[in-house]
Amino acid sequence: MMNLTSPASVRQDCRLIGQTLLKLALPRLLVRAIVIAVALVLWYLVARWILDFGRTMNYDFLHSLGQPTMDMVQKVNPYLWWAVAAIWSLIVFFSVRAWLSASLASGSATPVGTDVLAGLAPNLSEESLGVLRWTWGDRQEPFTVGDLRRSLSEIRHNRIGKIAMVADQARILEGSAGRPPQEPRDDVRREPRGEHYVEPRIGPAR
Repeated sequence: MMNLTSPASVRQDCRLIGQTLLKLALPRLLVRAIVIAVALVLWYLVARWILDFGRTMNYDFLHSLGQPTMDMVQKVNPYLWWAVAAIWSLIVFFSVRAWLSASLASGSATPVGTDVLAGLAPNLSEESLGVLRWTWGDRQEPFTVGDLRRSLSEIRHNRIGKIAMVADQARILEGSAGRPPQEPRDDVRREPRGEHYVEPRIGPAR
């Protein structure tokens, strides 16, 4: 069985990978924070302007429709502009969420620099490097930030132990396949030899 990395070594590997991820993601995190902050300020200013505009709205131009109509419009006026502010809030929310999802996807697909990987790999245990190789898969694309993030999650969830178990099971099954086949058991039950009845001959003795 493979010698698994000690818990202290696993924690050290996780810390190194986490620090590398933070360095790689820091520029994007700053951009996201700035964009979200600007969106919140813009949302607040526009929403406040909408509500202030609604409070000062004059419906005297509806006098031709009669006083009851004007009274009804004045009564529903606050709710009307609150609804407009709610619609504006939904527009901002879904726009920011769509942009954030696209930014996260783009960040995950960003390749990890060869120099960054070369600086990280020598400091990791062989078992943790095995998890990184396992995460990379078929290796038709460069190793990405998303692969590194998944590697960190897999290491924290005992992927090292699972890889070791797979290796042990493969050795067991491959070793069983290399043994010569056993002779099939003779399960055919032999019937007991029966006694043959011979009918006595009746006739004069010779």
